Amino acid sequence: MTIIPLLIVFGIIGVAVAIVGIFRPSLGLLVFLAIYFIQPGEIVPALAPFRLELTYGVSLFAAFLRRRASVLGPTLISNRILLSSLLLLGSACLSIPFAVWRGGAWNGMLGLAKLIVLLLLVSRLIETNRQMRNVLWLLVAVLLYFAGTGLFAYAHGDYYTLRYSLGNLDRARGLNSLAGGPNELAGLILALLPFVIALFRCTKNLLIVLLLFASGGLALTAMVLTGSRSAIIGLAFVVFYSVFTSRHKFMSLVGCLVLSAVIWFSMPSAYQQRFLTVKSYAAGGQLDDSNTYRLEIWQAGWRMFFDHPVLGVGASQFPTAFGTVYSRKTHGAWMNPHNLFLQLACELGIIGLIAFAYFLVQLIKTLRSTLRVAEQCAAHFNYQISLACGAVLLAVSVISVVGHSLYRPYWYLLGGMLVANRSILASKLRQSVLRSSKPAKLWSFQDEPRLAPGATCAGKPAC
Repeated sequence: MTIIPLLIVFGIIGVAVAIVGIFRPSLGLLVFLAIYFIQPGEIVPALAPFRLELTYGVSLFAAFLRRRASVLGPTLISNRILLSSLLLLGSACLSIPFAVWRGGAWNGMLGLAKLIVLLLLVSRLIETNRQMRNVLWLLVAVLLYFAGTGLFAYAHGDYYTLRYSLGNLDRARGLNSLAGGPNELAGLILALLPFVIALFRCTKNLLIVLLLFASGGLALTAMVLTGSRSAIIGLAFVVFYSVFTSRHKFMSLVGCLVLSAVIWFSMPSAYQQRFLTVKSYAAGGQLDDSNTYRLEIWQAGWRMFFDHPVLGVGASQFPTAFGTVYSRKTHGAWMNPHNLFLQLACELGIIGLIAFAYFLVQLIKTLRSTLRVAEQCAAHFNYQISLACGAVLLAVSVISVVGHSLYRPYWYLLGGMLVANRSILASKLRQSVLRSSKPAKLWSFQDEPRLAPGATCAGKPAC
């Protein structure tokens, strides 16, 4: 009985903070991210019809626009990451009239719209390095939430049991739809880990270092217990990338090797055997039932694409089309595509493929430019953010080979962080140009950022 009053008190406090956040966008962004990742509509089903994430996000962005009307001008439209995300949303809208299930495609479009709102808010409401750091700490808290609740549920018998050729495997999973399956939980942890590394590299406080190290250890434990092979491969890429971009490459390599050995030898044998199947498949070994069925799904996906090449079967409607038509069964399972390229091609057609390809190209171009400028500016914090975004891009690309990541938050959080980081660097460059004794053209948002001749970035490194 004592829990209910506490929930009421926390609910009242949460509502009050959310209202204040509408008038203080930097706080509102933290509230929005907390709402988005915790998914209160799933914890309290009565809140689900209100679509809290979308409603609060749109309200927050509308309040921000009222104070900054100029954002609707060249800044919002000319930035190519924001523009390409809106084009992707447009392709989802176009797919609705031609979808195999229009109501489902409408819901899929709304889900994508919520992710675009996430991108817009992160990109526009982070204006300083202090605000960026606050967001990073919130992401650390989100990581701890998902890893901690996943491990708690696992310890109390709430897990996904996989039955395959090597026997039964109990796999950790999350508590809400963002991490409801083992692969989803592992992918979310993998996408957030690089930001923990960025904070780790930007602090000298021993207590904070220990906290971040413990957070990473908890997250890795949860990831291992998911049994997700794609996430472990993605983690290997992140580790090599982090070693390569470290200032102390040899020590980083030694530390990663020691940590990898500790994780491997402390891992239960059932999980070791599952991860070793990747080596067996690479050597030409026989696929298990799960991967054999995945190949069948991919083959069906190609038939689906050639039947609906331009606008696809509708946003998020691959499972519907597969279960009702392409599984070649009267009542087939509604299976997901397990591949991002196939998901785009089948659900949004060639139009969606072009829009996402444009989006991906702009992510890479923005990442390259921010890395170069942050290094020139000696803006250590912004440089580490750029490196973290590069690690996220690499990791998400790897898991998207065998995962359907279009409606998961990875790409859109990444896009928002890249745009925000670039905007902060643009402000530094403008200050350097104004302080420079040599005339130079001010850097505009759509131009490739570069230092003015003889200029240096104003201010001290953020770390």
